[in-house]
Amino acid sequence: MLIPLSGIASLLALSQAITVNTSAPEASADDPYNHSPSFYPSPQGGRLHDGKWQAAYHRARSLVDQMTITEKVNLTTGIGALNGPCSGNTGSVPRLNISSICIQDGPLSVRGADLTDVFPCGMAAATSFNKELVYDRAVAIASEFKGKGADIMLGAVYGPMGVKAAGGRGWEGHGPDPYLEGAFAYLETIGIQSQGVVSVAKHLIAQEQEHFRFARTSKLEMGKIIDPEMFNTTSSLSSDIDDRAIHEIYLWPFAEAVRAGVSSVMCSYNKLNSSHTCQNSYLLNYLLKEELGFQGFVMSDWRALYAGLDAANAGLDMNMPGETKYFGGNLTTAVLNGTLPQERLDDMVTRILSGLIYAGVDNPDGPNYNAQTFLTQGHEYFVQKKGDIITLNKHVDVRSDFNRAVSLKSAVEGIVLLKNEKNALPLTKENTKRISILGQAAGDDSKGTSCALYGCGTGATGTGYGSAAGTYTYFITPAGGIGTRAQEAKISYEFIGESWDQKDAMDSASFADVAIVVANSVVGEEIDQVDGNYGDLNNLTLWHNAVPLIQNISSINNNTIVIITSGQQVDLEPFIENENVTAVIYSSYLGQDFGTALAKVLFGDENPSGKLPFTFAKNVEDYIPIINKVEVQNPVDRYNESIFVDYRYFDKYDKPVRYEFGYGLSYSNFSLSDIGVEIIEPFTENAQPAGVEYSEVYQYTQSSMDPNEYVFPEGFDKLAKVTYPYIDDASSIKPNSSYDYPEGYSTKQLDGPVSLAGGGLGGNPHLWDIGYVVTAKVTNEGPYFGGFAPQLYVKYPDNEEFPTPPVQLRVGQTEVQNIKKKSSNSRPSNSTQNNIINIKIKEWLNSP
Repeated sequence: MLIPLSGIASLLALSQAITVNTSAPEASADDPYNHSPSFYPSPQGGRLHDGKWQAAYHRARSLVDQMTITEKVNLTTGIGALNGPCSGNTGSVPRLNISSICIQDGPLSVRGADLTDVFPCGMAAATSFNKELVYDRAVAIASEFKGKGADIMLGAVYGPMGVKAAGGRGWEGHGPDPYLEGAFAYLETIGIQSQGVVSVAKHLIAQEQEHFRFARTSKLEMGKIIDPEMFNTTSSLSSDIDDRAIHEIYLWPFAEAVRAGVSSVMCSYNKLNSSHTCQNSYLLNYLLKEELGFQGFVMSDWRALYAGLDAANAGLDMNMPGETKYFGGNLTTAVLNGTLPQERLDDMVTRILSGLIYAGVDNPDGPNYNAQTFLTQGHEYFVQKKGDIITLNKHVDVRSDFNRAVSLKSAVEGIVLLKNEKNALPLTKENTKRISILGQAAGDDSKGTSCALYGCGTGATGTGYGSAAGTYTYFITPAGGIGTRAQEAKISYEFIGESWDQKDAMDSASFADVAIVVANSVVGEEIDQVDGNYGDLNNLTLWHNAVPLIQNISSINNNTIVIITSGQQVDLEPFIENENVTAVIYSSYLGQDFGTALAKVLFGDENPSGKLPFTFAKNVEDYIPIINKVEVQNPVDRYNESIFVDYRYFDKYDKPVRYEFGYGLSYSNFSLSDIGVEIIEPFTENAQPAGVEYSEVYQYTQSSMDPNEYVFPEGFDKLAKVTYPYIDDASSIKPNSSYDYPEGYSTKQLDGPVSLAGGGLGGNPHLWDIGYVVTAKVTNEGPYFGGFAPQLYVKYPDNEEFPTPPVQLRVGQTEVQNIKKKSSNSRPSNSTQNNIINIKIKEWLNSP
């Protein structure tokens, strides 16, 4: 049930702007979308008064002060793709007992490793609306990274947010509502890093589609032939967004991750307002490191760099996978030439080490697996077949009873019951004697579950494809899960996986008490092409001829149940109002236990409690489209919708919806009563600045600037595809070289917070002051035990200068209850959940 409460939202006002070197950068007055202002220098880390971070910096600085330039560079640069056991690997500093840093995909599994679990995706986790479960899922996933000896987990995902229904990677995140995404970002960060593993919050920022994420110069990428219309651009796509939308939508989840102490943030492939995100000084130096007070390190996505020196000065700290020309020896050259200040390199490596220390990383034995192979032994550089023969995989089983239980529970609570007419569900022995399980998406994929890049796409799937997928130890298909449960109930069943020649399927359905049609669509990363789709979907139609199958089966069976799994929204309209389609279930990708979880809900072993983390439209034209036609020069995706995404858009423009955000049926009836609001922090029009000062700028011990010390050591055995920190020739170094720095470039560190929107981890600490506490009693009226997610929505007063959506989510949390059990739920409404950014002076404003 929705609880819109009008006029209760408040944010403590922040009053004055600060000027020169204490003033936030201003966007272009002519076109605030198409220009990203500059901000320099990159803020030195460790100057915020946070005890845990400052302790980490103290230890890290003591190490950095002992390092040479090449030792520092070795930790900021990957050694090249596929040149180590992990997805990404840095160099090492053996002299100081600092090993190569193991950086591993992905957000739901230790991709490429054996004997691990494949958990439900981020969108499925968000569907649970269950904060405790999301936290447990983060702990469980990270524990398996820890068990495999990985230092850094490439997750969780808070961008893309999924504002585009057909977007290829929206399933990796938690949906287009910034509150929901932010609440989970905070919990996941704490959960992951509680296991001694660094969490990487990615992808900063607004990479909401896969099309045109790279500049194309040839028809080949990663061995795949690319459609000519897909490669004919001279640069990656620019997401042009107004500053208010950046703050109130896309940056919000990252602010929550920073507040929770996230150790790393990954910049993405796209441009933001015409500047590549990995060299965008406004994004990295100002928004992330200055305004949000981020103390960790910024890592590039794989091959997302388009410059070296500009990226480092703009706030990039680590280049992955390191095979490009921009870091490595060229970074060493830049320091020796004087074009990159040594103190910037010092800060880069200090941020990296501090992030590891802060998260409690301690893997003295290194990784016990190799993500490129399951072989037990092989060459150290396995792909190149170079180096000594070593043990590549120790085959450590990192699964546990707790992790399996969390995976299954996350899958169950990731299921949404959209329609249930005539009490079609749950299935019982009394009303069901024979079941027909139909559809290609119900059974095993003919290509297996671990095909190249996981873009299998010809059967059931537990994940999307690309770097965020997982390597299955087992996978339960819908046909497998439902069939096993039917056997237990002594119910006859038949599975027919042919979706094109439908004669057998229709014959089976004509004799069944219930026909279950399983349908899907599969999305993923643009590194693969699946069924003609390059990551993003070409359309929102269900795959494998599923719509004609549903229509034909329902024409002969008046108890047809449709199961849909997809990254996000699909087109439901061809069948949703069909009276013979008695029930419809939706989920995003549910991981290894897909079939088991589905069967538990169908047969009433579990009561569905999932809620939609996005809106199903009646008209597919009402979704924000994928941009698939662009200019060759400087392609642009202009975010004209600003803050009005998903239900905010549908509400504001009164667009018809099929199922609203937060919707989901149950087998039980729940009631809300005794709703009350308590004011904790009275509204005030006066400013509440952060009231903090930065500590003194740390003065590092300078490393030697003698280039002769940094050439390749005599007799060094170089491998052709490995990136090293050394230079080839000392005579090539020209001290005090000139460089055409960007406008506004400076090396002078600031004395204090620039903006009143900053001042602490995640931004101004007053953003998290408690404004109100809302209480309500929730009662399960029966007839089943189950969970319910009360949702609190707020409405701002009308404001011409800052128009706001009709309602906005501020609380959503699943409560599990026995029948007739009442629960008194107190939910604080924090100031950070009720804010508007004033783009003129970069402050958060109140809304009385």
